[in-house]
Amino acid sequence: MMRTLLLAFLGLTCLTPLQAQEFPQGKIDKFLCCDLDVAFTKLAQLTELTFAYDTAAFQSIRYTSHPKNKTITEILDRICKDHKLKYFMDQEGVVHVVDKWTDISQISLAQSQDYEGDASRNEFTLTGRVRDTETFESLPYVTVRIKGVPQGTSTNVDGYFTLLDVPSDTSTLIFTYIGYERLEVRLSPEVDIDHFYVELKSAELNLSQVTITAEKEELLQVSGDQISIVKMSPAKLNSLPNLGEKDILRAFQLMPGVSSANEHSSGLYVRGGTPDQVLVLYDGFTVYNVEHMFGFFSAFNSNTIKDVQMYKGGFDARYGGRLSSVVEITGKEGDQKAFNFAGDISLMSVNGFVEFPMGEKWTAIVGGRRSWKSPIYQKIFDQFAEESDDPTAGFGRGFGRNTTQETESFFYDVNAKVTYRPSEDDVVAWSFYKGKDNLDNSIAPNTGGFGGRFGENFNLNIETTDLTNWGNTGASLKWSKKFSDTFYLNSLLSYSNYFSLRDRSTSGALMGIDGEQNDISRGVTEDNNLLDLTGKVDLIYQFSPQQQLEMGVQAIHNDIDYTYQQNDSITVIDRSTQGETYTAYLQDRIHLFGEQLTLVPGIRYNFFSETAGSYWEPRMNFLWQATKRLKIKGGTGQYYQFARRVTREDITQGSRDFWVLSDGDQLPVSSSWQYILGASYETSDFLMDIEAFYKDLQNVTEYSLRFETTRTSIDYSENFFTGSGQAKGVEFLLQKKLGNLKGWLGYTLSQVSHNIPAFGNYDFYAAHDVTHEFNTVGTYRWKNWEFGATWIYATGRPYTAPEGGYELDLLDGTTADYLNVSIKNGNRLPAYHRLDLSATHHFTLGEHAPCTLGFSVFNLYNRSNVWYNEYEVVEGEVIETPIYYLGITPNVNLTFKLR
Repeated sequence: MMRTLLLAFLGLTCLTPLQAQEFPQGKIDKFLCCDLDVAFTKLAQLTELTFAYDTAAFQSIRYTSHPKNKTITEILDRICKDHKLKYFMDQEGVVHVVDKWTDISQISLAQSQDYEGDASRNEFTLTGRVRDTETFESLPYVTVRIKGVPQGTSTNVDGYFTLLDVPSDTSTLIFTYIGYERLEVRLSPEVDIDHFYVELKSAELNLSQVTITAEKEELLQVSGDQISIVKMSPAKLNSLPNLGEKDILRAFQLMPGVSSANEHSSGLYVRGGTPDQVLVLYDGFTVYNVEHMFGFFSAFNSNTIKDVQMYKGGFDARYGGRLSSVVEITGKEGDQKAFNFAGDISLMSVNGFVEFPMGEKWTAIVGGRRSWKSPIYQKIFDQFAEESDDPTAGFGRGFGRNTTQETESFFYDVNAKVTYRPSEDDVVAWSFYKGKDNLDNSIAPNTGGFGGRFGENFNLNIETTDLTNWGNTGASLKWSKKFSDTFYLNSLLSYSNYFSLRDRSTSGALMGIDGEQNDISRGVTEDNNLLDLTGKVDLIYQFSPQQQLEMGVQAIHNDIDYTYQQNDSITVIDRSTQGETYTAYLQDRIHLFGEQLTLVPGIRYNFFSETAGSYWEPRMNFLWQATKRLKIKGGTGQYYQFARRVTREDITQGSRDFWVLSDGDQLPVSSSWQYILGASYETSDFLMDIEAFYKDLQNVTEYSLRFETTRTSIDYSENFFTGSGQAKGVEFLLQKKLGNLKGWLGYTLSQVSHNIPAFGNYDFYAAHDVTHEFNTVGTYRWKNWEFGATWIYATGRPYTAPEGGYELDLLDGTTADYLNVSIKNGNRLPAYHRLDLSATHHFTLGEHAPCTLGFSVFNLYNRSNVWYNEYEVVEGEVIETPIYYLGITPNVNLTFKLR
């Protein structure tokens, strides 16, 4: 009844498909109202037709019309219109009456499973679309294979696939997709291949039965068809321990090759790269900052995400502009069947989304999330506030008296997506994202006048501004079209804006006993703003089962501003740079020796207006199926990055990063060559994977104020220092994929070094270098419970430490610290490790509303992991104070859905 009411609310109409056989044309003189079950029984008696329907459901629906002198089709049309149903007659003359949203092709597929006759077609082309059986959402990157032969493919981002030279129309197809049940479909001559749809069921707990139907679900999937690709199921993240709520980027940090010892950053440090070297795409537009709450949360609401895949290296020629890796996120389209809503609430944030169809061809989804000041949220904030650099240094935080501190801190994000399918071959989608963080930790005097006492000879009246804002806004408009079985186009226009504002300054006055007033203005202000306008077209043409050609063009306009001021009077950096990048790429996906060997050669060309230079990026990947279970893989390629983040070195208060655009002068275009070689051995239950990597880095840049450049006048814009670097390592993965107990063990051995001549003529470890990193992840299912555990160990990161210092007295009576530092990153923090646990209970409210209640403990044994060290000079001696990450932190999370 609930489904019927929802369908009626949405104003759906009846659809009568073409019948396989003819209906009787005679008219029925009189037909009285009754329950639908009885109505179809009477119609069967009057017409001698056989009806198939859900008897239990139709017994609860009352048919209230009184048709007279109507044909059977007129009566069925009226029943369908009144009760949001549809009907069709199969090859055997049986009339099926089903829910409006039931896919008739699925019924014919189910019937074809018992077909025992001969094939009627051989070596034919089959195209189709794969979608979710509950929502009708298209499923991207589903693996499609023909049973018994090596031939296969995968769906594109819109769920379409093409199989050329299918052996016969009795072949069996195998569909696999992370987070969904594996499906085998046996074709038959009766299947309509012109409108071929396949529906996959989400691998979730079946609470209405004693048995569990999701024993074969996977949280993690390492692609066996391409190198260095990892996929995760957003719907399965509840089984992992989490700090606040399920977080897709935090989950990727548990993979080998991706550093996880970064509580303060949800950005990805992949194979020696930094977060800015990761291209993050959300429905096609670039997201330049992926962090909320000082990095403890990622910027993405996992409830609105349909698919995520990460390329840890060796990515195709269709991607560019980054040196390290790619994360491609596909947002949900919205339920095409009925209205639905869901929500999460935890001890740190609340979020929810609604999804609904808008007629036959439109769907929409809207989601939102916001933090709230719980004790756990406040604990994180207090930790950050304690480490926050203090613009009142020299005066004492709060000045001891007559001040008030009102702290305000929150984050929010909003997602929206509207999808329109004007035809079976066209998809138009508009996607929007906006997220923002706000931190106001300012201090103001309680009263006017000079009420605060400072030292013996001064009175103090001072106000501190401590305001930090940052966020992203992005949108994309996409049109995709399948022109033929072998030719597909995807075009996109996108907008992205990142901003970061930081004002930590002190203003006021000191008044001496003699009545002389000294105005004070100290502190730091930063303003970073980035604009990205992009247009691109991608084309895919499949020549044959052995060859697929991919090509495209792209144009990007970047406008990046950065201003950094000290003491309200010294402008240290003031950059405003604009530039265009024009790109074209071509790559070929070639299968040789019966798909035993796959080669993906490609070339990407860039023209960058700021340097008026051409940048060629050759790429080559290969995959060799050595045996049924063993695969050898590898790749190499060149990569350029034009917009990037530069580290601004700050020894005493922690280094900061800011986005800039290369200019060919102070900031040359950065580049890297990558080399990857690996192997994987896979059985039905286990996967063993090993990959070695090497990156040659050019034009690595940092900014520092500890050197005086040679110049006739002060120009701090010259303090960009450039050098080279390398990243190398090997990573291991052992995964148990199936069963009640699942998980993986990961280990990474790596080294990242830079050589910037300004810091000395030597190689030094990069600030994000981690020599050894070990991750273990396990989940266990028992009845309607899921238990999860993660343990992380990583050797300490390098840092630069002061070796000595001295104080200088300033004119206003305060002092300033000056330090002599060690060699660049010549010291190591202590090793990092922690244990996280979780327990998740699945249940339903009523008959159809699934819910989960999750409990988690972060850093169970309360390890005191050092974030970084702060330094101050006391009587010429350097005092070191460690700043720690979070200690033991519990959390509770409730998730609910309408259906």
